[in-house]
Amino acid sequence: MLALRTRPALRLATADVIIVTKMRPMTALLLVACLMAAPCVAAQTTSATEPEPPAGYYFLLGRQLEVEDKIDEAIAAHKRAIAIEPSSAELKAELAALYARQERAVEAVDMAEKALAQDSKNLEANRILGSVYAALIEQRTPLRPGDDTSTYPATAIAALQKAAPDGVADLGLNMLLGRLYVQTRAFDKAIAPLRRVIDEQPGYSEAAWLLATALEHTDQSDAAIDVLRVALQYNPRFFRGQVRVAELNEKLGRWDEAANSYARAQQLNARLATDLTPRRAAALINAGKAAEARDLLKGMAATTESDISVLYLYAVAQRQTNDLAGAESTAKRLREAAPADPRGMYVLAQILEAKGDTAGAEASLRELLERHPQDATALNYLGYMFAERGSRLDEAVELVQRALKIEPDNPSFLDSLGWVYFQQGRVDLADRPLTDAAAKLPSSSVVQDHLGDLRFKQGRYADAVAAWERSLAGDGESVDRSAIERKLRQAREKQ
Repeated sequence: MLALRTRPALRLATADVIIVTKMRPMTALLLVACLMAAPCVAAQTTSATEPEPPAGYYFLLGRQLEVEDKIDEAIAAHKRAIAIEPSSAELKAELAALYARQERAVEAVDMAEKALAQDSKNLEANRILGSVYAALIEQRTPLRPGDDTSTYPATAIAALQKAAPDGVADLGLNMLLGRLYVQTRAFDKAIAPLRRVIDEQPGYSEAAWLLATALEHTDQSDAAIDVLRVALQYNPRFFRGQVRVAELNEKLGRWDEAANSYARAQQLNARLATDLTPRRAAALINAGKAAEARDLLKGMAATTESDISVLYLYAVAQRQTNDLAGAESTAKRLREAAPADPRGMYVLAQILEAKGDTAGAEASLRELLERHPQDATALNYLGYMFAERGSRLDEAVELVQRALKIEPDNPSFLDSLGWVYFQQGRVDLADRPLTDAAAKLPSSSVVQDHLGDLRFKQGRYADAVAAWERSLAGDGESVDRSAIERKLRQAREKQ
């Protein structure tokens, strides 16, 4: 008697996910039948005078023929096994798996559905059905002409869930489920299967990307960053992961870390390095490193075909480093290149205001608002500019209120409204917006300074001291430290 050989595990590829179709334990009856039929397997023939072998013989014969790449004969053997034992869901699931490995999707689905009609809990049939539909989703291909492909994700997920009823499955199945949950925006459900993949293969870049996406959309951005950083330790060339770390740090307002991550991503991909330069520069500007941003953008901004985003950021960086003449020249180039782009009008207004040309700044903002009346930033800027000058305060209130209708929770706009009310002497109306703005922007020096002024006016000297201390410890933008220190001393004297 020849020793029985099991076939190697065969694979069904779904995009870049490899699903390993494992051999299942056979029932005792089927195993005995296969053992009894082993000599016939070697000969692959039966005598006409002998009784027909049992289904188990043809089951094993089909597997052997597939190993020998005799696919048509293997299919015929499995069909014969089914004919002998038509009530067996296992035999139908085996043939469905063979069809799937041969990328015969329609036949694989048909046979898997026949198996499930007899046993809806059959693990292999559910695995094949879910895997085939998942592959079709990735390939954006209908199973049959006229199919409603929008139903495929739900079908695939339902089948794969049944293939692992206890929640535990091999990595391929977990990866498929996780991907499908992300694709259908069921982010909370994606986390568990993708965690199982990452626990086994922490350097699996695609799994890390998907898990980070699921974590981000469930308000766990810190955890998403951690997952990507571990993947980068295993795969330092994971460019997409490095860019995503930068983007997540931007979302969290960690501008230094974002800029550093963009720099590392640029080192990984020279072809896309230039495309990331504006994003890195923006992070540097937000991190208070305008000089670094200016130097980074200088070469790109000098070309005649400069991108308008580059020109805008370069003008901002020049303004923040007090190169007002250079900033104005860059802003005018931006206006010439894109006359209708609001960024050109906005940055020019900032530059003119910094030069003391308030009339020019106002004219630029009004031009912007004529073209873009719903530009909330421009509405707020013009209103705040009036508040700082202590003029046209009624119009300032109207402008900032319009901005808040567009962005009701914007803390900078709330600060502007409160500051206008304060300048009008309407302390009672100033309290709510300035308090809310200060709570939302605890590190903004100018916002905390405004709150300190309000609290001092209200006679709440201890609260004024606390606000001005936060102002001095904050970002330092748009404030006069010596003036705040003088006010702080006055408040302490009155405590």
